[in-house]
Amino acid sequence: MGVRERAEDELKTFRSRAISGTCQWITHKQGFVEWIEGREVSQSPSIFWLIGLPAMGKTVLASYVVDYLLIHGDSRDCQYHFFSANHQNKRTAAYCLRSIASQLALANEEFREKLFTLREETGISFSSQDQNFSVIWEKIFEGIIFKMKVEPLYWVLDAFDEADVPSTLISTLMKIRSLTPIRIFITSRPTRIPSGLATCGSSINTCFLSEDDTGGDILAYVRKAVHEALPDDEQQIRDGIIDQVLSKAGGSFLWVKLALETLHDNWHTQDDIRKVLTEMPKGMEHLYIRMLENIEAQSRRLQLMAKRILTWAACCWRPLGIPELQAALEPEFSGFVRLQETIVQICGNFISVDNDKVSLIHTTARQFLLSGRDGAPAFIDSGHGHEHIATVCLRHLSDEKWKRIFKTVENSTITAAGTAPRKNRLLLAEKGNPFLGYSVYYYAYHVSKSSLDSEQLPAVLKNFFIRYCLSWIEAIALSRNLRYLTRSAQFLKAYAKRRSRRPNLNDVDSPLTLTDPDSDDSRNIHLWAIDFIRIGGKFGPNLIQSPSSVYRLIPPFCPRASMIGTVYGPQERSISVTGLPSEGWDDCLASVSVGKEDAASKVLAADAFFLTLVSSSGTVVVWYAETCEEARRIQHGEYISFMEMNRSHILLATAGTESYRIWDISSGRQLYRLEKTARALTMAIAFGSAASELFVGLDDCSVTCYDLETSRQKWRFTVPTYGEYHGCPLIMTISPDLTKLAVAWRGKLPVVWDMSGTEPQRPLRCRVRSSTDALFSPLTMQWQADANSILVLCHNTKLIEWHIYDEEQHEFDHVKPHEMTVSQDGNFLLTSNHVGTISVFTFPRLSLIYQLVNENEFIENLAFSPDGQRFYDIRGSICNVWEPDALVRPDDCELEDRGSSIATEPVITRDESSQTHVTALAYGFADKFYCAGREDGTVCIHDANDGKRVRKVSAHSSHSSIIILAWSYSDKYIVSGDDSGRIVAKRVELKESNAFGVFPVFDFRVDEPVQQFLLNESEKLLLISTSSTDRIWDLKAKKELCCRRWSSSQGRRWIQHPFRRELLIWIDPSVVHAYSWKALEHADPVQTPPAESVPPNLSASHGKVVHWVALTNNKQYIVYLSGAGHTDTRLSSGLHLEFLSTSDLQVQHPHLLTSDCMTDLAAQIKRLIGTYQDRIVFLDHDYWLCTWTIDAGFNDVKRHFFLPKDWLNHNTLHMATINAHGTFFCPKHGDVAIVRHGMRF
Repeated sequence: MGVRERAEDELKTFRSRAISGTCQWITHKQGFVEWIEGREVSQSPSIFWLIGLPAMGKTVLASYVVDYLLIHGDSRDCQYHFFSANHQNKRTAAYCLRSIASQLALANEEFREKLFTLREETGISFSSQDQNFSVIWEKIFEGIIFKMKVEPLYWVLDAFDEADVPSTLISTLMKIRSLTPIRIFITSRPTRIPSGLATCGSSINTCFLSEDDTGGDILAYVRKAVHEALPDDEQQIRDGIIDQVLSKAGGSFLWVKLALETLHDNWHTQDDIRKVLTEMPKGMEHLYIRMLENIEAQSRRLQLMAKRILTWAACCWRPLGIPELQAALEPEFSGFVRLQETIVQICGNFISVDNDKVSLIHTTARQFLLSGRDGAPAFIDSGHGHEHIATVCLRHLSDEKWKRIFKTVENSTITAAGTAPRKNRLLLAEKGNPFLGYSVYYYAYHVSKSSLDSEQLPAVLKNFFIRYCLSWIEAIALSRNLRYLTRSAQFLKAYAKRRSRRPNLNDVDSPLTLTDPDSDDSRNIHLWAIDFIRIGGKFGPNLIQSPSSVYRLIPPFCPRASMIGTVYGPQERSISVTGLPSEGWDDCLASVSVGKEDAASKVLAADAFFLTLVSSSGTVVVWYAETCEEARRIQHGEYISFMEMNRSHILLATAGTESYRIWDISSGRQLYRLEKTARALTMAIAFGSAASELFVGLDDCSVTCYDLETSRQKWRFTVPTYGEYHGCPLIMTISPDLTKLAVAWRGKLPVVWDMSGTEPQRPLRCRVRSSTDALFSPLTMQWQADANSILVLCHNTKLIEWHIYDEEQHEFDHVKPHEMTVSQDGNFLLTSNHVGTISVFTFPRLSLIYQLVNENEFIENLAFSPDGQRFYDIRGSICNVWEPDALVRPDDCELEDRGSSIATEPVITRDESSQTHVTALAYGFADKFYCAGREDGTVCIHDANDGKRVRKVSAHSSHSSIIILAWSYSDKYIVSGDDSGRIVAKRVELKESNAFGVFPVFDFRVDEPVQQFLLNESEKLLLISTSSTDRIWDLKAKKELCCRRWSSSQGRRWIQHPFRRELLIWIDPSVVHAYSWKALEHADPVQTPPAESVPPNLSASHGKVVHWVALTNNKQYIVYLSGAGHTDTRLSSGLHLEFLSTSDLQVQHPHLLTSDCMTDLAAQIKRLIGTYQDRIVFLDHDYWLCTWTIDAGFNDVKRHFFLPKDWLNHNTLHMATINAHGTFFCPKHGDVAIVRHGMRF
């Protein structure tokens, strides 16, 4: 669950502060007794809210309540969390939920098993940086905990006011509807309880902590301290001290504690005691001032030392351990003997050390130190404090030693199988380097909070970026949590944004300038931040697997204009990548096709999958979200009008013309089938609060809840007749909380009906100004996540947000959407307009933050990923996957108004995925040029050094796609075939200045698309092979020499005989035969061919085919891939990789090479690429380009480099190839990436 610190350790710390016999008064409070022994039957929570002034002992009291519940109840039934403003993680609502869930999982086997099942079925991760508050609440609490029936659960939440979003958290808690009684104990300082909570049905018992309540506990605490310090014969002195301390305490435990600590150093004489008690100020503010005066009375060196320690305690992300703090102080102060004792002596009692963790004694102490008084500056300036910490962290990371240390760690932890262990390996590097982890994870947070007037910090940042940032990325990769990378990037972007807004920004001597002395340092910081986000997104899994790859393998694949590409890209003898646009990063992660002849109508996104619907064929295509590969196809067998997922994204409901069906997404298994008995059309479907409930809305204005286990109706809601609202509606949509139904009729105002009441009620209606108002023409309606407002899109593209309860309506004329969807957390609106431009806006003001410009593209449907950091669009048969960095946002803002936390300047870019895609590829054998065929029917020659187009060779019909290309060994002939069966051959001649002359050879059409072209060694003869025919053409004579038609489709491939120029070899899954080039006559010395037009192997007609064949450069082996009739010709799943020694071609029955090694190897191959020298080249399942020598052992597999995630477009990746020089070509949209110098052995 991402909870690293054990909750019981913190509980033990707070418990140790309580005196035996104290805090018991709370258990006798009538409200507490009623709360703990409640007999309520409601599904709403019962809350006991204890409110008290600061420093009155609420946290210790909360720890006592936890103890009481654990002792007097079942330990499985109590979970707790202590919020802390001094700990940036523990103050978040998301961490609180993770902590509670983690404790419950450890104690409750049923919940633990359900949590494991959720992880297995969805692939979702709940680590500390992976999921936000709403996702955890919906999937774990609403999806699992509240559906369990167990004994009452007691949750103790201390310092509720120190949470990052207390109002959001309490509002969410109040909406609990649970089968298990939930009782919540809350402590906080005086705070405003959100209005309207009484209507939630929850019981709130508020108790205000008074001095009368805590007086006995304070007395016990003082007596114990005084009795331990003074002898028994000093009773009168004891009583006097106790009385004076109590008279000034004001109910504050903290004041008492500090006063007694001051006295502890002055028990020498009675006069000393009287003096201290007399001078002891009353109230915390005055006491803090006295403590600060004591610090300032020390020597200058000790004052500075104390200030540094207090700065770390006041500004750090989380409390530091003593070894961490000592390492952080060492640049200025080295040689500490006992740092903990030094802290006690010089920090004026502001610091508390518990379990070796250094923190301020109280939140009020932090506020005091960071705030000015009476016009005087604060003792610690927050901006300068963070700047100091950021500088210390950056200088700590700016050291060449880390590269050596990380290399040692990585090498020592690689397993025998060559894989990295699934654990945080950075912990090994932290041994002996205690400050490393804090610097790696949190330096950027301190940068974001630093003052803007510093000249030193930008200089330190520049040095770090251009010399050491790669070792920092390596450290994060060792930790296996790349969210630290993207979060750091967001903090850097926040700092850059603040700097860009300061006055007098244009400093000619900008310290972050890399090449241009006038460049803006804030822009450079912003660009570095974008690179860090992109590296995590494009290379994440491979970077975790091989952290050291950040030095050699990642910079070449970054755009040349990026900061990483500029600074670290150009290196001698390193991999080079050309052919792609160099301007910047591409936001398109992938484009996938549901099938060329099909059109997708809808897309949905889960955590581990995304789904595309082909309504006409009743098919749902399930794709892996990580790799964008097709996982499976779900066949409903009927036209599908709607599909919806349940909240946990485990189940899918599809609505057909005759039935409703429920599917398990991870397996594609049908779980339920519900016959559609009504003739009315389906208008909406939704899962109920239980996974076995399905809501169905029909155009007869009814919503029915079905029990899927029994296929019976549980209840039915029918829209009452209301004035002119009758007949078949245009739109029906069910609210996310399943209690409301929004309905719209053509020419009438949208209305919302409450489905939860037993008695008919009047619907809620929009307000309009006139009968011509846009709301009379609704096009679609979209509920917001809180179900309190709804977006109405009208025919004139006006968008209206209707708050249904307070009757507010906000009109947005600037959005102009054609399609729209809202992110799961309700922060973002995703739209497309009439020309296909996609925009992302932030609520509540709908400010534009991202725009993807298109021209004349029709977007059918849109969807956000559950985390809101990715979106999908449907265009015909294509689903595009986008990951703009503008959607990646810092965790500490995940519950804030996005309108204020996202940069106000929108990111506007052009859609490169709409380029004319490459559909076929061939390379010239001199390694100077390659040839690309495209979906518009064009065939062009490109320069293999930079990818620039040199010459158009031919142009098929603009309505046909080139599907196959061949370029002869001498670079003399180029032959192309399209999907309509047209074949064009051209002779090309290289002239001066890389110019080509092009001359026609032939242009004709066959009955079916070509599967293979093959030229003989003299380049005079060309084999043209389709599934049922083989032709030989004479290129010089420009005529067909022979044609063989087979009685059925064949699964063969042809290859030139390695030793006899006059022969070519037929290879199918079970037989190898030699044929003559001139007449396609059987040439086997022993066997004779069957009768004319009968194929050599009839078994090939039963579905088995050879998809790909190649000869190794040393001509020792023929390599081929065989199996079922897959369309993806080199994807090895379900196929067999086989090798044939060419020396066996002379024998009557050639045999295949088989070994256990080959079986193991085949399991590692994801996609075959080709052959290089005496090796086969392939992509493994992690998309590393690998090579293997055929006659070597399995351990001879060598990994060379991995492909960025946005290259893994499975519509084009099958065209990736490698030439004899080791140059790798990979199509990407309308370009071809060219990778050189990657094949090193």
